[in-house]
Amino acid sequence: MAKTATLLALTAAVVLLGCEDAQEEPEVIRPVRYVVVEGSDAATQRTYSGVAQSGQESRLSFQVSGQVLSVPINVGEVVEKGQTIARMDPADFALQLQNAQAAAAQARAQERNAKATYERTRALYENQNASRQDLDADRTAYESARAGLESANQQIRLRQRQLGYTHLKAPEPGTLATVDIEVNEYVQAGVLVATLLAGDQIEVSVSVPASIIRSIKKGAEALARFDSLEGRSLKGTVTEVGVSSAAGATTFPVTVRLTEGQDQVRAGMAADVTFVLAAATNGPKYALPTSAVGEDRDGRFVFKVERTDDDGLGLVHRNPVEVGELLSNGVEINSGVEPGDLVVTAGVSRIYDGLQVRVPPRPGSEPANVAPPRPSEQAPVGPSETP
Repeated sequence: MAKTATLLALTAAVVLLGCEDAQEEPEVIRPVRYVVVEGSDAATQRTYSGVAQSGQESRLSFQVSGQVLSVPINVGEVVEKGQTIARMDPADFALQLQNAQAAAAQARAQERNAKATYERTRALYENQNASRQDLDADRTAYESARAGLESANQQIRLRQRQLGYTHLKAPEPGTLATVDIEVNEYVQAGVLVATLLAGDQIEVSVSVPASIIRSIKKGAEALARFDSLEGRSLKGTVTEVGVSSAAGATTFPVTVRLTEGQDQVRAGMAADVTFVLAAATNGPKYALPTSAVGEDRDGRFVFKVERTDDDGLGLVHRNPVEVGELLSNGVEINSGVEPGDLVVTAGVSRIYDGLQVRVPPRPGSEPANVAPPRPSEQAPVGPSETP
């Protein structure tokens, strides 16, 4: 009995010592990654994806329907003005021209006969040997025959043009970018056959949303970055700004003409075009990484860090923000932050208002590894941390 009491006493002492050690263990204060809110110069930039194209692009097609006889030019070849790109079987059109020529010959004979009859009747009428009615009838027949001859001649010219349309020729010097037909293929009139790139100017066409289009002006400078050129950026100038969007679209076309490096760019290359917009007049705007912005049922927010002492400690405070558009360097913040604010950029879903953290001396110098929130203080988190 005495031994049992002694064991119970020892067990209780060990439990009490363990609890005391747990209570005395200091709370771990984790470092936090953050950025310093700066001016809004970056927020006035907008970047959109586009495709390079020749300054003058001709989409060529036959003006008549028929079977392709030959395609003597290949993609990438340089062509001269008037050079044949494709030929269509001309047999049917040659027969139509011959029929038109035969009809014209018949109409010419009828016109000649009607003219002779009219001249004889007019002479008789002048000698009072023919009536006025006969003169009018022969003159009408002659005028009708003359109109028939003119119509027949027009048919000849039409058939000649159609026969010429069987040769698809380059309207100007350039480079053949695409050929969309094969020999022996039946092609309808107006169907795209080839694309000809002409001129030395290279342009980049992009689609800009309606909220930004009014801030882009003709003649403004832009920068086009090409991944295919190892990320090189080339300067350009806005030459065209769309005044209407395509049916069902919410974007407007904008054309940027490159002012340098045009000999290195080929039509079809993808590019990211950056426009520098005028500063907004309704207040400053800032750019933050998308990972810094959280969202829940109460709206979008960021966590600001307030330094509390010289030992690098600080407190986290939740702050609602109003976001704008996605930028090339993050998301636009219209309100809710000020220059100099320290904003947490990682682990937004794992921290809470009032959490004590360690603030590194330089932004982003420490990995984000903050303590998990207490259940009673955890801010509700929505389905997404980014807008």
